[in-house]
Amino acid sequence: MNADAFKSYLRQKDASDDTINAYLNDVKKFSRWYSATIGTDDVSLAGIGALDIAEFKRYLQNVGQKPATINRALASLAKLFAWAVETGQAASNPASGIKPVQEVRSAPKALGRLEQLALMRAVQARKKPRDVAIVTLLIHAGLRVSECCGLDMADVVIRDRSGVARVLGKGNKYRDVPINATARSALRDWLDIRGDAPGPLFTSQKKGRISTRAVEHMVENYSRIAKLEGVTPHSLRHYGASYKMVSGDSKPTKSEGCPSIHSPFDHYRPSETRKSIRFLSSDQSGSSLVGRMSTYAASSAFRRVSVSALA
Repeated sequence: MNADAFKSYLRQKDASDDTINAYLNDVKKFSRWYSATIGTDDVSLAGIGALDIAEFKRYLQNVGQKPATINRALASLAKLFAWAVETGQAASNPASGIKPVQEVRSAPKALGRLEQLALMRAVQARKKPRDVAIVTLLIHAGLRVSECCGLDMADVVIRDRSGVARVLGKGNKYRDVPINATARSALRDWLDIRGDAPGPLFTSQKKGRISTRAVEHMVENYSRIAKLEGVTPHSLRHYGASYKMVSGDSKPTKSEGCPSIHSPFDHYRPSETRKSIRFLSSDQSGSSLVGRMSTYAASSAFRRVSVSALA
């Protein structure tokens, strides 16, 4: 198999760098297993059948791989053989008929308001403007970690009373994300240090673009300092989305960057929804909670909130 040719094929399909790397790693994993199984390194895509893919699936299950990992490997092989069929290296796609492993998905644990405050105190105590800006942007703009790391200086516009980030999301599609006053303030503090030179908005110590793994590691460290468990950039993104929903800052549309018509708020447990609503009810005195929510009364997210949650 020509790995470079397969990589070029994936780029033509608008796959992201992370997706391409995941596909290639899965293909290498299958290649190692297949070579060990047949006893030779001379692997021909034309000679691989559906039984081989099914046996590889069973192998991954037997070694304790998670369903999501197995299903991603199957998807990678399906993509590989789709390319092989198009280029005449295989007559059919042996991975297309293999059923994925059933996944039992639980809703992501919401980051509560008090937990969010504890995390921000830990970040601010270290007095690193870049870290404060990144965490604040993840929370208040609801960005994916890859989207945050992918921002360039030219993608962000900050004014006195408004701000917007031009974000490249899934499927290589751009969307405009509003930046609120809290995030704008944190970004200004970071830009005072970074300067206005073109290039990545968030840089590493080596002055290159900060990696997603570096941000994940950063959040892990600060959550450990704050004595919090299970905090990830993803949980920060969904906290920001749920907060904007109940505070009236955004509507549950595809513009939030989710792959379906549902917003990130849809993932939340009813108990977490009620926590956010109770926080707003106590935090914003002098205004009606029902009035603030009336704009979105027809949305599916709020139809799932029971009357008891508003009491």
